Amino acid sequence: VVDSLEGVTHALRTNEYHDRNPMFHWVLEALDIRRVCIEDFSRLNLQYTLLSKRKLQWFVDTGRVPGWFDPRFPTVQGMMRRGLTVDALKEFILGQGASKNVNLMEWEKVWATNRKYLDPVVPRHTAVTTTDAAPPVPFLLKDGPATVETKNVPKHKKNDSVGTKVTSYLNRILLDQVDAAACEKDEEVTLMDWGNAIVEEIVKNDAGLVTELRGRLNLAGSVKTTKKKLTWLADIPEIVQLELIEYDYLITKKSLSEDDVFEECLNPVTMHHTRAIGDANLAQLKKGDKLQLERKGFFICDDPDASPKVLFYIPDGHTKKPGNF
Repeated sequence: VVDSLEGVTHALRTNEYHDRNPMFHWVLEALDIRRVCIEDFSRLNLQYTLLSKRKLQWFVDTGRVPGWFDPRFPTVQGMMRRGLTVDALKEFILGQGASKNVNLMEWEKVWATNRKYLDPVVPRHTAVTTTDAAPPVPFLLKDGPATVETKNVPKHKKNDSVGTKVTSYLNRILLDQVDAAACEKDEEVTLMDWGNAIVEEIVKNDAGLVTELRGRLNLAGSVKTTKKKLTWLADIPEIVQLELIEYDYLITKKSLSEDDVFEECLNPVTMHHTRAIGDANLAQLKKGDKLQLERKGFFICDDPDASPKVLFYIPDGHTKKPGNF
């Protein structure tokens, strides 16, 4: 009745209300008022995702998430906090059209669309992971600069408008443990955005863990001839402590049927924490800033004031099953 009186020409609603259409039209005819055209469309469903407000409220009430803004929730606030851009969300929704068929969309399509908007504009930075069991590995370069040298370099090699950052160079740099473990004696590797270096000595502890690499620079070497391209950080006091958080699906089943009890399909682990150290430029991060950590992926800064700073991993559109961190 309100639609008719207020001049609405087409009422758009999801097709679970389709059975009520005859009653809708009967009321309008009985009152002898203008007929409104009803356009039914199917609700957008997403894999491994609950859309029922009642079920989502259960996660909040039981303390499994802190609120409706949680990055694991399919709410606008939650998705934006996880790094989804407005433009990507609009493109994805408009691309689906108004179908009447029941659909089950993949999150990978959402995040792949988002990546198209992030990749050309977000700055690139460097981080090295660190744990008690596998701390960063020092790489001592005997012909590297004995004191810190700095250089302004582009934040994005293909987009000068993103600005510049300061990169520090020193004869003692830090590598990811996994990268150091993969190096071989006398191997030539590429230190990204610096040049080549030759690993002359590999030091390990009694447990076989690499504790130090020693070698020399070979900046005249060709980066095209090396198999390993390594991210690195100068070992300086200004490096920034980071906590990298990756979220997972809340449930382990692609689609719940009416007979499924969702409490029996819960994903036991939905967050993965990784400690890291980042380049000194990350000290300037603000809440909501998006960036790419080289060889680690896209991230959004959630809490720049915390120590360590908290960054959320932004999915990149590659297929991922629950629990596959």
